[in-house]
Amino acid sequence: MNSRTIDTTTYPDGFEEYERAKLPSRLRATDMKVTGEPLDPTNMGRIIKPRELVDIIELTPLNRSETILYNQLLANAWNNIRTQPIHKVLKASLRGTHESNDRLELAFDKLMGAWAKIRARDPQTNEMATFRVHLLGTNKEEDRDDGYFYYTFPPDLLAVIQQSKAWATIKSHIMYALRSKYSIRLYEMVERRIGLMKQYEDFSVDEFRAMLGVPEGKLDRFADFNKHCLKPALAEVNQLTDFTVEVMAIKKGRTVEKLRLAWFKKSPSQLRAAHDEREKSRVGRQARWHGSVEVITFDTNV
Repeated sequence: MNSRTIDTTTYPDGFEEYERAKLPSRLRATDMKVTGEPLDPTNMGRIIKPRELVDIIELTPLNRSETILYNQLLANAWNNIRTQPIHKVLKASLRGTHESNDRLELAFDKLMGAWAKIRARDPQTNEMATFRVHLLGTNKEEDRDDGYFYYTFPPDLLAVIQQSKAWATIKSHIMYALRSKYSIRLYEMVERRIGLMKQYEDFSVDEFRAMLGVPEGKLDRFADFNKHCLKPALAEVNQLTDFTVEVMAIKKGRTVEKLRLAWFKKSPSQLRAAHDEREKSRVGRQARWHGSVEVITFDTNV
């Protein structure tokens, strides 16, 4: 990953200011529609995920399958999420290439107990607040293999979703191509920001870890986080998605103080290369990627 010049336009008032730069400002996330066939890994679709579920402060650790399943449930409900309290979906449409529902049952259990800590505007006071919400509400699973899964979202989460004015537009065929939960989370972070006027954003290391879904107590040393989470996610996102992502470590002395996430749209030739790579077998994908990913470091004391 190479260093490059980035737009230094700043937004001193935080995300509320640069969200207003995303036009038209009156649109809410729920005005956007899920399209295509987002539940089918062999097809193309568009999933809408509100900012509050992307820029999470803290999240119950979910693996790749659980992350994808939650996005599928969100996509299945999205176009009617404001008006329909109970949603249903065929279990068979959620299991991908697996023949049985065994993994689904475990994933449903995990999602039922999962919670997130998110920052959002309180619909009652119109002030920013921190919400602690469960990701999934009451649900029912029919016993038969070809049965339905009925589910709800908690009222507090619905209230946050319905007033959200920013979102990630997730391309489902790219989501399914990504093989790491960290890659999926990084992809969502950039999809949420790719339409903004700015081209980079700074995070504390803890904020970045939380948004990628790194479990507390795991990869605590930055060197381990960088090697086992950040670099592999960057490599996969840069290889398979529609944009190039860079991360710069901003150091104060020997300590990494912040991480700067920067994103750039790919050229037509780069987009074709990413499309061709997604169409190829995963076998040998790492060997086909000839570049090297480095987290650029610069010291604020210099």
